[in-house]
Parts: sequence; structure tokens; C-alpha cells
Amino acid sequence: MELTQEYRYLIENIIRKNPRFSGNEDLVEDFCSETFKRSYSVMSSLHNKANVDLYINKIASSAILEVLKSSGRLTRTRDGYHKRLEVSLNRETPYLKDDQGDLILDIEDPAINVEENIIDKEEIKHIKNCVILVSEKYPEKEYQKLFNLRYHQGMTQFQISEEVGISQSEVSKRLTELAKKVFVILKDIGIK
Repeated sequence: MELTQEYRYLIENIIRKNPRFSGNEDLVEDFCSETFKRSYSVMSSLHNKANVDLYINKIASSAILEVLKSSGRLTRTRDGYHKRLEVSLNRETPYLKDDQGDLILDIEDPAINVEENIIDKEEIKHIKNCVILVSEKYPEKEYQKLFNLRYHQGMTQFQISEEVGISQSEVSKRLTELAKKVFVILKDIGIK
């Protein structure tokens, strides 16, 4: 089933109103494509159009963030995502120089990335351990299987529902329950 033109206009309007769209207008097609791709299955089966704006707004925000990250326009720091400064070296655009007259280039400090990777690996290790604990406590919920299918194999909730044999809403519900339980455990052991 093809998306209707109404939904295409809705998605494009939502994207253009997103604060991250400003300054990234050249990526509008990428933003729209990613949002279309992420929302297609839901919109093609949607019967109640009442809350579609809210749902697509969330999908579009996530899609825009992903496109900006993959295009290198956002950099992840400990404080979240920040816009990268671009320096053009063509004759029409002046480039930045430091006090000694040397070019200032936007090159990431590799030490920061190594440190972030170590921190990320430790956080992932804690999360995996929490998932195992929760799964052992609630084996009937198949939390560990759902977690692996979603986050290791990258399956969509719809694909997981077909794989496991439960409804898509039940997959969503269980993943949300799991996230809440993991968050509580992490908070209890002093990890944010």
C-alpha cells in the first residue's frame, strides 16, 4: 500500500517545523525518506487518524537525529548531541585562524572518543547484566529474547511480534516494561 499524498505533506510539514531542520534544509529529502521508511508500516495500517500527528512527530524527530548523526553534522558528547562546526576552505568563504595564523579545523580529539567508547561499553555491560537479572525474575515475559531481537539483531517490533508469536503492542509493552525495570536497577546501583 502506498502512502497517500496527505501523509507525505504531513510528514514534510512536521519535518520543516522541527528545530533541527533549520540550517539543514539540504537534507530535507533524507529526513523525509527516513521518516517515511520508519512510519510506513504504522501509517498503512492506521485506522484512527486522531493521534497520527503526535506519532509522526516522534518518528520524524528520531529520523532527523539519525540523518544528522550519519551525515556527521551532529557530534555526541557527554551532554548530548551538538552541532558540528564546518570550516570551508574555498576562496569564497573565509576560514577560521587561531592567534598564530594557523587554520582551525574541526578535528575530534581521539582521546575523547576512546574515553567515550570505554564509558559506552561499561554502560552497555551494566544494561545487559540488568536485562539478564530481569529476565531471570520474569522468564514468562521473554525479556532477554525481545532485547536481543530488538537491539542486537535490529528487528522492528512488527518483525519481533511475528518471530515470537505475540502482538506488536505486546512487544512494545514488554520492551517498555523491561526498560523501566532496567532503569530502576541502574538507579539503585548508582548508575544514571
